[in-house]
Amino acid sequence: MISDAMLDRFGDFLDKMRGRRVLVVGDVLADEYIEAETARVSREAPVLILRRTGSRVIPGGAGNAILNVQALGGIPIPVGVLGEDDMGAAVAGSFTERGIDASSLVPAATRRTVRKTRVMAGGAHGQKQQVLRIDDDSAQKLTPDIERRVRDALASQLREAHAVILSDYGYGTLSHAVREAAIEGARARGIPVCADSRYDLIRFRGVTYATPNESEAIEATRALHDAPRGLRETAERLRRELAARFVIVTCGQDGMVVAEEGGKFHEIPIWGSAEAADVTGAGDTVAAATLLAVLAGADPREAAAFATIAAAIVVQKHGAATASPEEIERLAGIRRKNPQP
Repeated sequence: MISDAMLDRFGDFLDKMRGRRVLVVGDVLADEYIEAETARVSREAPVLILRRTGSRVIPGGAGNAILNVQALGGIPIPVGVLGEDDMGAAVAGSFTERGIDASSLVPAATRRTVRKTRVMAGGAHGQKQQVLRIDDDSAQKLTPDIERRVRDALASQLREAHAVILSDYGYGTLSHAVREAAIEGARARGIPVCADSRYDLIRFRGVTYATPNESEAIEATRALHDAPRGLRETAERLRRELAARFVIVTCGQDGMVVAEEGGKFHEIPIWGSAEAADVTGAGDTVAAATLLAVLAGADPREAAAFATIAAAIVVQKHGAATASPEEIERLAGIRRKNPQP
C-alpha cells in the first residue's frame, strides 16, 4: 500500500517536475487512428462494414514517451529520425502544435516513417474500440551520415538536459554508437538515464535504471549463463548485468517490482481497479513518470509507486495516452502546495 506520507511527497514531486528538461532519444513513430461507425455485415464476406468518420496522427513509440513527459510538466527534447514523408511531417507538426521543439529530429529522405494504423469502431453514440491494427514498419539501420547527425543532435541537447530516456522500439534509431553516446554523455554529466527497450535491453549497460515489463525482463536474461528463476532473481540479475542502480519491472495487474543495489526488493501493487480498457503505451508512461519522479527527489520505490498512479490513469483511456498532474491529484487525493496557476 502507498502510505499517506508517501502521497504527501507525491504532491511535492508534482511541483518539482515542472520545467525539467528530459532528452528522449529513440524510435519516433506515427500512430494513426482511423475512426469509424459500424454500418452492417458485408454480403461479400462475414466481416463488418465500417463507415469512416475521421482520422488523426499522433507521435507514437518514443513520441508517446515525449508526450507523457510534457503532460506531467516536464520539457521533452526529442532526438531521433523521421522520414521525409507525409507521416513524418504529420508527427513533426503534431509536436509543433503542442509546443514541443522538434528541431533535433533528423529528417532522412532514405528512411520511411514507421506507421501503426489502428481502426477504432463502434456505434454512433458509443465508445469506440480497436478492431484492427495495421503496421507499416521495418527495422532500418542508420546510414553513417544520419547516425552522425543524430549523435551531433544528442551531444548538443545533452548540455542542458536534466535526464535522458532511451526509448527503443527496435527500429534502428538507437544504434550501438547512438546508445553509447547517450549513456556515456549522461554519466559524464551526472544525470539519470532510463532504458526502455522492447527487444535488446541487455545491451543498455551503464544506464541508471530500466523499466521492462515482465516478459521483456525474462527475455533479456534468458540467454545468460545460469539464467535466473523467479521474478525477484530475474530483476536483480538484470540490474547487475546492466550495472544499474535499480530496475523496475512492470507486471500488469500484479503491479510492479523494484530491485535495488544492496539486495533491496519491493513489490508495488497496482493503484485502483485491475481492469484496464487499453494498455497501449503504458510502458512509456512508466518511463516518463519514474524519471520525472527521480528528478523530483524520489527513491526507486517511491518512483515506482508514483508511476502506478499515472499508469492507472492511462490504461483507462483508449489508445496511447498520457496522465496529467491534475488527474493524478484527483485519483490519489493528492493536494499540491504550489499547483500551477
